[in-house]
Amino acid sequence: MSKAPEPSLEWEITTQCNYHCDYCCAKTRMIVTNRHGSDETIAAMFKLLNELPGQWSVKLIGGEPLIHPRFFEIVQHTIDAGHTLVITTNFSLPLKRIRQLAETAGDKLTVLTASLHLTEVKDVDEFIAKAAEFNRVKHPSTVFLVTSVCLEEKFGELKGIAEKLEAAGVRFAFQALKVDGKFVKYSNAEIEQGIVDKFVENTDKIRGADLYGTLCHTGELFFRVNVDGQVVRCYNSQPLYNLGNVTDGTFRRFTEAKPCLAARCTCTVPANRGMILYTQKANPVQMALAQGEGLVRRVQNKLASSEKQPLDPVES
Repeated sequence: MSKAPEPSLEWEITTQCNYHCDYCCAKTRMIVTNRHGSDETIAAMFKLLNELPGQWSVKLIGGEPLIHPRFFEIVQHTIDAGHTLVITTNFSLPLKRIRQLAETAGDKLTVLTASLHLTEVKDVDEFIAKAAEFNRVKHPSTVFLVTSVCLEEKFGELKGIAEKLEAAGVRFAFQALKVDGKFVKYSNAEIEQGIVDKFVENTDKIRGADLYGTLCHTGELFFRVNVDGQVVRCYNSQPLYNLGNVTDGTFRRFTEAKPCLAARCTCTVPANRGMILYTQKANPVQMALAQGEGLVRRVQNKLASSEKQPLDPVES
């Protein structure tokens, strides 16, 4: 039985990152001009957070979100607006900054995911020690998880690191490698099974699954806001995708679950938040209406934002 949907949004507050991983799903190393979210976009998002009905889970992403100069102001406003926080970080900042986050957010920080990148981390033992310390000082209700994209040649090393982290009381999970928006099938059967056993929650439900036409609450109870304020339904480009822009006032949420029109689903967040109605397929009328609505929205957004071209969709 699927879990009830948890209203959620992801806000890309910056495309800047102090790491340059070759496999980066956000492709930050390929962006010509990395930048922080502007004051105008932040003001528009603050207004939206104040207006959203009920409590939403707000995930701050990047780039590396903690390097945004207004990061802690964004955290505080999100909390003051009555929402909870989820944060994904490469965990590279000094422990003092990480402790500050735990103190500022308290129990409103529901999840913190620290991404371990072996190509960038110089001292793995230091990373493990920092993770153990954050695990000690965080609020008891905060779920803390270290994840790492599993490169086949790094599996043995990552397995050893996972054992050390878990010995220190810190949870670890593998993120499945994706290339060009597609999940990679590992060539070594032993590695494949070892990774599957420690996958991020719900990866098994979307990896290789055909969800085209499945009803989904993304666009209604989940959406993504990029650094320019452009809002999209989820991570996978499709006809029913662009939802407008918070900065210029054209953003409009769906009012009900809509069929997925993407060729594949590559992000676990909608699955983790209960957005996907796996057993409910749209009928032909619903599919036709969704295709038509997607076309209308695309034209309306293009007309309304003719001076502001949105970034290419990013898959994760």
